[in-house]
Amino acid sequence: MTRLGGHGLDHVFHRARSDFFEVTRTWTDRTSPDDAGAAAVVELVDPTGERPGRWLNAVGRADRLARLMTTVVPDGDVVAATVTRGTGALAGETLAGWGLAPDSTWDRMVTEVAPPVRDGSPAVEVLDLDRHTDEIVGLLARANPRTRSGASGPRARLTRWYGVRAPSASPGERAGALVAVGSATPTPTGSVHLGSIGTDPTRRGRGLGSALTARMTADGVAEHGLVTLGLYDDNAPARRVYERLGFVLAHQVETWRRE
Repeated sequence: MTRLGGHGLDHVFHRARSDFFEVTRTWTDRTSPDDAGAAAVVELVDPTGERPGRWLNAVGRADRLARLMTTVVPDGDVVAATVTRGTGALAGETLAGWGLAPDSTWDRMVTEVAPPVRDGSPAVEVLDLDRHTDEIVGLLARANPRTRSGASGPRARLTRWYGVRAPSASPGERAGALVAVGSATPTPTGSVHLGSIGTDPTRRGRGLGSALTARMTADGVAEHGLVTLGLYDDNAPARRVYERLGFVLAHQVETWRRE
């Protein structure tokens, strides 16, 4: 892969996250340009004002990153820090000093390869946010209530939404109901981030999420070359789908948030 080999500030995780935020400060521990263990912390703010406060994003080997974090002095209140998994066990005092507590563990996955289109896959459509917002919000509440992105707010308007509809009615469900949904957000540096992916619990195991993600990934690779997504580390079914579609692990992380 041509765009995934950087370390430190050049790490794909930093590049992808920085596309959604404004970088205000950086701290690094790097011995050479190709230092695979290079530690780097970036302070970010949301330029839309949708998510106020300072956000810290960190990569690098956990022991080096924990040492580097003792030198970090944020410019304001930190609302969240996403760090290499294992860092919290070594730098918990530093994170707690910023008023943060453990929140979640998740993985960033990436691909530059479009998955093949499978014959007989469910039809995937591009949704119209003006007409389908209520459907999207309702489905996500059932299918992916842990998602931190959604179909409202300034960022949603930058996003292309995709969906799969039920071919026929099941008990309690109308024909044509939205049963799988996902979003694809282009970034200024030329990638696409997938999010808000969910399948109605009554429809899981039928390949709907796979078909949806394959279409979003294929469009993203064709238009921008690089596609990223995140998933909670305990979501084994989704991981299997993403790996089949060509995604590889870029960074294992833990997020700490203000209590």
